[in-house]
Amino acid sequence: MYLVCLNEDEKELFLGMAYHLATSDGEYGEEEKSAIAGYCQEMQCTFDASGVKPFEELVGRVNAISEDKGKRIITFELVGLAIADGIYGDDEQELMLTLEKSFGLEEGFVEECENVLFEYISFQQKLNEFILG
Repeated sequence: MYLVCLNEDEKELFLGMAYHLATSDGEYGEEEKSAIAGYCQEMQCTFDASGVKPFEELVGRVNAISEDKGKRIITFELVGLAIADGIYGDDEQELMLTLEKSFGLEEGFVEECENVLFEYISFQQKLNEFILG
């Protein structure tokens, strides 16, 4: 939703982090590949998984180059990826809370992202039911 607001370096870092999150369960299935492709389309860029740096290095780069706005967008979008498959596991939740702390975001930001995204998904489902029957 907000990825176009990131600068080119932040976009690349986000894609690397999204790849790590998408593969954190040991699989990189079609759903995850589709999500990454959607991000690339939204940001009008390409992604090559072979060049992805370790997660901690990506976090460090974000901290070095990004303002609070960029960190908030990256975190929000990663929470969205984590809940997209309908399974928001403990490992994913812990990773997001670690990211919240690493980015120096206010405590509770990740929880608020979760709440907003669950409300958004619920509203989207209601709209689909209303319009499509």
